Amino acid sequence: MTLAPPFATATETAAAASTRVRDRLDGPDREARVIASGPHAVYLQDAGGVLAVLGRYAAAVPCGLRTQVEQLPPTDAAVIGGGHCLLGNLDVVVRRVVDTRVPSLGPIAANAWPCDTDLEAATCELPADALQRLGEGDAGAVGDLLGRGSGLTPTGDDVLAGWLVTAGATGLDHAGVASAVAVHAPSRTTAISAALLHAAVRGEAIPQLRILLLALRSGTAVPQALRRLLAVGHTSGAGLALGVRLALHQAPPRRHP
Repeated sequence: MTLAPPFATATETAAAASTRVRDRLDGPDREARVIASGPHAVYLQDAGGVLAVLGRYAAAVPCGLRTQVEQLPPTDAAVIGGGHCLLGNLDVVVRRVVDTRVPSLGPIAANAWPCDTDLEAATCELPADALQRLGEGDAGAVGDLLGRGSGLTPTGDDVLAGWLVTAGATGLDHAGVASAVAVHAPSRTTAISAALLHAAVRGEAIPQLRILLLALRSGTAVPQALRRLLAVGHTSGAGLALGVRLALHQAPPRRHP
């Protein structure tokens, strides 16, 4: 990429990202608009979708470029192309590839889940009937959860993401829920949340969720992994954890007369 003012003096900043995110930086230069920003994370959108530039204290979302920057520069636009993301005075380049996917784990016993876990922060914001139906793998629950609840990623979306990642990793039939999310998320929730839901459909997750599922499978260090997940965001960690619990306790599909 040929840097033009005001980027000619940009500081190269190394990032870690998935191959999908790294490849998003290829191609000709194009502008991406800022759709949400703060000192620790800036979310961008262009024709290819949503991309995040993350500081060292941000949640490592699958669509993100993970940097060690203490505080990101305020800006209302960025330039993507040629393997670079130019954000303010930062020239972000992927120097390390990370795997954001949760591997296939096989079945996880429902009793692996800590029975005393308090997820009231998530359950109180969502319809109980919709949560029950999602726990049964009912795709009809998607419409009642998408966009519901508080946060940059609404709590209902976090629950769906946790359920999708867990169902995919443990071999549950999740095609119906995944299809409903793919169809309805773009119009029923925020662009950022829709991008994270699409990542969940592909089995991609933040490290804290990945670590929890691996801990549940091995039966070791589950309380510690769960505490780290619950510490994510205001309600995001609790929402993701609730989705995991619903998937692990999934009942047989309803029989219709």
